[in-house]
Amino acid sequence: MNWKNLFSPGKELSAAQAREYMEARGAEAYQLLDVRQPKEYEAGHLAGAILIPLKELPGRLAELEKEKPVIVYCAVGGRSKAASQLLAGQDFADVYNMIGGIKAWQGDQAKGPEEAGLEFFTGLEEYEDGVSLAYAMENGLQEFYRLMAEGTQDGEERQLYLRLMGFEDKHQARLLAEYRQAHGPEAMPAKGMAGLMEGGGRVQDLLAQVEDHRHSKRDILELAMALETQALDLYSRMGQKSAQPEVRALFLRLADEEKAHLAYLAEALDKVL
Repeated sequence: MNWKNLFSPGKELSAAQAREYMEARGAEAYQLLDVRQPKEYEAGHLAGAILIPLKELPGRLAELEKEKPVIVYCAVGGRSKAASQLLAGQDFADVYNMIGGIKAWQGDQAKGPEEAGLEFFTGLEEYEDGVSLAYAMENGLQEFYRLMAEGTQDGEERQLYLRLMGFEDKHQARLLAEYRQAHGPEAMPAKGMAGLMEGGGRVQDLLAQVEDHRHSKRDILELAMALETQALDLYSRMGQKSAQPEVRALFLRLADEEKAHLAYLAEALDKVL
């Protein structure tokens, strides 16, 4: 242990700099560590964050990779500063404290407990199982957007929903091609998870929640950003928990694609604000 690091100021990133750092890199290139308490995490967390409360961190260091950069955050920056100093003292290569914590973060947050959406996922899935699961979730979100498009009388709103469906079309086409590489040219992924969406929710549940909140482009884009944030978070957590390297790479790749979707949606939202 390098004891001097325990008392050094350490490296720091503002929330904006942390966002830029993560947007410029794939999900596999860094670790995002939340050192708050589980209830804080459940109320709202950065998509893809690993939850290890500060008091548990000394006994759970093995869950983090020493050679991979770590961005640490908490509520306002105090606990994360202590955590980043602890990690540096344990010879982690690159550790950054996000100053200002999640309260300084400008943007969508994922919600729900650490195990949310994982009730159908064991972490032991083989590659083909991972592709099938991802395909089912993409299909669920596409179905949600289709039903929302059918439920509006406004032509511009309908076109926006159809454009959002197009995101899922591209994902599905590639996942289907990968699945058929393993199972033959006519094979289709299992439909045992019908109604399941990206992010772990159910189509009918979400339709019931948003029934009265679909009247403007801004509403639609904000809803889409929330859904993509949940999807980014779930794919990241699934990747982190996958025992098979191929499955881990698959889900982290999908997480990166959700980042690209979020960037597009943010630009579109800026145009209507």
